Amino acid sequence: MRLRAPWSARSRALPVADSWRTGARVLDKAASGVVSSRLAVPSWQGASADAFRSSSRRLETDLDASITSLLDGASRLEAYAQVLAEAKEALERLRALVGAALLEAVDAGAPAVLVAGVRYAAAGAAVGIRARVSIAAMQTAAALNAVGVGASSRVGSGAAGVGAHGGGGVGAGKGKDDDGTGSKTKFSDEDIRRLRQQADGSSDWDPVDQYKIGDCYFLATLDAYSQSEEGEQFLRDHVRWSEEDQAFIVTLHNFFGFPEEIKVTDYYTDGNQGDDLGGGRRGPNLMSVYERAYGQYLGDHNLPNGRPADAMRAISGQYGPPVVDTRGTSGFLGAVREDHEYTDEEWSQIEQAVKDGRPVVATTAGGDFGDGNTASDATANTDARAADRQHPDAAIDTHDRSGDYQIAEGHAYTVIAIDDKYVTLRNPWAHNNLANGSDAGDDGIIRITREDYEKYFARTDIGGEIP
Repeated sequence: MRLRAPWSARSRALPVADSWRTGARVLDKAASGVVSSRLAVPSWQGASADAFRSSSRRLETDLDASITSLLDGASRLEAYAQVLAEAKEALERLRALVGAALLEAVDAGAPAVLVAGVRYAAAGAAVGIRARVSIAAMQTAAALNAVGVGASSRVGSGAAGVGAHGGGGVGAGKGKDDDGTGSKTKFSDEDIRRLRQQADGSSDWDPVDQYKIGDCYFLATLDAYSQSEEGEQFLRDHVRWSEEDQAFIVTLHNFFGFPEEIKVTDYYTDGNQGDDLGGGRRGPNLMSVYERAYGQYLGDHNLPNGRPADAMRAISGQYGPPVVDTRGTSGFLGAVREDHEYTDEEWSQIEQAVKDGRPVVATTAGGDFGDGNTASDATANTDARAADRQHPDAAIDTHDRSGDYQIAEGHAYTVIAIDDKYVTLRNPWAHNNLANGSDAGDDGIIRITREDYEKYFARTDIGGEIP
């Protein structure tokens, strides 16, 4: 029996992805030049100055959109290449198991029908693996069409990740592609002691605090698992300390749901900022360990620009968590259109998932930012208290500041509560911004109206029940 798969596609996908990332870096430099030229003439006033600034902002926006598309497209191609690599590994493993089973059956003089059964089962498994590769290929092609690679599209594919050059773009200024993953810090003895306590359940960890790496989709997903005791325990159950390796062993899952053990001996210096140790000191926590493990699993350089659904699968091993989005259908043969509305059934799905303690993450890529990014009648947790960490769903009260707040474009938030009028979210930046762009002085928890949620959050990823 010959088990074949299109491995040559992987060798073609990676160089194309690299070329797109190179193109994004070139455009990034150009965008930085546009910003610099605008800032270089602060005293220039008048109609011509206004026209210049307006044109340069439009150019910056277009460049940001192209950068976002290139980075998102590269990430999709790399993810597809990873699927191919995992499928190849699965087929090789299947080949070895089948070979051993057939030899054993022949040596034992098993009936021909039994030998045929082994071959039939193996063929079925191989077909299943190839089917997943085909599905991944179709999803990748659809995603590349959606992000408009090669065109000036501002709409992402539902991936929330990283800004292009520190202003605007996906991730709203939280670094750029490759930033942050190069700098790593070894765990100290104090770190190891604290992390082992968090892994064994004798200590808790602080909420996520994103810094320069554009992995909001992954940190928001980790935070979503941390909302329930079952989710916290699940994360703990998949991290252990190995004395032999002097490393934390994190169990993640590949595209086919197979567990993979990742050895973690350090953390991203510019990644999740971990726990507040007092006195202005911060140290890595269990979320930092997971972030580093996921980075190693992906290859470090492509942590930015991912999808919560992929992060959920890697953490849980569950394939295909449901996704609800604001696209409706209309027109000829039910053509899809974006109406920025969730149906009653979709609202019920989100509500039930939050009620059940399942991980829920919302992304703003594809949201309606045509007239700005302000959420009115919103309330941020400006009067944060110790109890809010244990009960973030009840953190917002009359002591907190209500008003206008920014919703970051191309970003991911954890959904932590929902009622008939409001949706409560947590920003993985560990703060929100006022309408004027200044830090609101909160802890990242913000409550917005359902109307603003529909407007800005085009996609909601819902994880399965905690295994």
